[in-house]
Amino acid sequence: MSNPSFSNIDRWLFELMEGNLSPEQIAQLESFLMQHPELDVDKDVWTQAKVDHQEYIYPHQDKFVRRRPVGLYSAIGFFTIVLLTSLAVYTNTNSDFTEDLAIARNQKDFENEKNAISESVNSTKVKFTNSLNASTRKIDEQANELKYSATQDKSLVNTTKAIANAVGQHENKAVKLNVTEEELSVASLAQVEPEMTKAPVNKLVALKADLIDIKETGFEDANESKRTMRFAKSDYKVTFGSRLHKMGRNLQRMLDNPIALRNQRDPYYHVPGMQAMDVNFSSIGTMLATRVQATGRAQWLGSDNQQIMSQLSIDGYSYAIRGGLGFQMSHNYYGLGEIQNYNAALTYSPKFSVSRGVTVEPSVRFKMGSKMLDSKNLLPGTKVEYDRSTVQEFLVNGSAPIGKQLWYKDLGLGLMVNTKWFYAGIQGDDLFNHYDNIYSNALEDQRRVGSHFVATLGTDYESIKKTITVSPYIVYQQRETLKEAWLGTTVKLKWLTVGGAISSNLEPAASIGLKFQQFAITYNADYTQSALLNQRSLSHQMTIRFVSKPSRIGQRLLN
Repeated sequence: MSNPSFSNIDRWLFELMEGNLSPEQIAQLESFLMQHPELDVDKDVWTQAKVDHQEYIYPHQDKFVRRRPVGLYSAIGFFTIVLLTSLAVYTNTNSDFTEDLAIARNQKDFENEKNAISESVNSTKVKFTNSLNASTRKIDEQANELKYSATQDKSLVNTTKAIANAVGQHENKAVKLNVTEEELSVASLAQVEPEMTKAPVNKLVALKADLIDIKETGFEDANESKRTMRFAKSDYKVTFGSRLHKMGRNLQRMLDNPIALRNQRDPYYHVPGMQAMDVNFSSIGTMLATRVQATGRAQWLGSDNQQIMSQLSIDGYSYAIRGGLGFQMSHNYYGLGEIQNYNAALTYSPKFSVSRGVTVEPSVRFKMGSKMLDSKNLLPGTKVEYDRSTVQEFLVNGSAPIGKQLWYKDLGLGLMVNTKWFYAGIQGDDLFNHYDNIYSNALEDQRRVGSHFVATLGTDYESIKKTITVSPYIVYQQRETLKEAWLGTTVKLKWLTVGGAISSNLEPAASIGLKFQQFAITYNADYTQSALLNQRSLSHQMTIRFVSKPSRIGQRLLN
């Protein structure tokens, strides 16, 4: 059993409660718990989970005892044994009788076939006797050795090969001289399979088959046929199912080992003014640790529609509520203070584990804010581009505004599928289309803000040594007149991060930063189009992030 650690502390506590640890192991566990006092809660939980053994005496125990008819069971068992023994003896006797009958029939058939072959070769026997005496003598010696080896129950494979070689030396002579009956018999005997030569009866049966083959196809064809049959074997590696299985194993190794897909649950997007928690609300709590992030953006600085944006967010994962909880505060300062927007949002995202590698993460977000108007700096007829790509005209009819402050609230919903290979999400914000008429004093003008829809898809490629990470993504968003898609990636080399993206309108963006385990800082610049200025302008954005260590429950979920 390995030393106590965060990954196996449950097993150690279980063995402690069961009393399976030695005194040395108990001392080792107590030392580890003293170094990590946060594990005392788990120890108390394991202590409370143990139930003491309570002995219960049933008052009517005599009713549990059921008397069995011993005499009847003994009689049935005895007759069963006698019946099985009789069947075994009968089966063995019948098998011996059948085998003897088969042997007799095979011997008779062999004799008949032998006589037929003897008549066919008798005419040439005298003519070639002198030329084949030496060959026949050597083959006879090999046959005798084969018979002796068969009776001694030795290995017949080597003997059979030796006799086959001896027959092969005189094969050409036998073909040319139309071999004699004795040569045919010995040569056929040399071709008998090793398992058939273990019994004389099997030798006769095999010899009969060989003689028929020799008679019909000739000595050379029969010898070659037997040799081919002897060494033929099936090879399962060439079957279609085996090839498919092998291809599947290779594909699995390709996915698991070299540069494989690993979802880090910590993407960075180059979309102007949007971070991970803005692209998808379900990013709340995905890191299973507390994350504090501050973002500042200077959009189109120096122009009439410049805007200073700042955002502070904090999120984390809570096992008590089985999900992530996040809080965001934002402030937008448009122009020279003509419009200011304060808002705060609370987001909850439960995490549902479908399998070890797939989690479904819905989310709900409640936002509440206030827009304040400084009409002294806004002349009637002034055009405003508060939301990128959406131009509004202030006080068209020239009358005074109806107020200075507008309160609003709205709701957003999101859904993300997080796997170890990729992540995909979709969300909708401002679904209630809250009232947003700060540009006119006409009460009949019921202008409402448009819903904001965002869809995203991305993944992470991580090297084996975890020194290089490539994180491509694609983001599509739609809000009123703004419709665009961003395709980008971020590359992490140890602690250095560089990235870039381009929109469907060919607007570029790039980033550079430092990223450590618990701290990250990133600078981002984008060159986006302004509908009010009818030109592209440079915007700057800085993000600072602090991440705490994952809790013990978070580490367990990540592992």
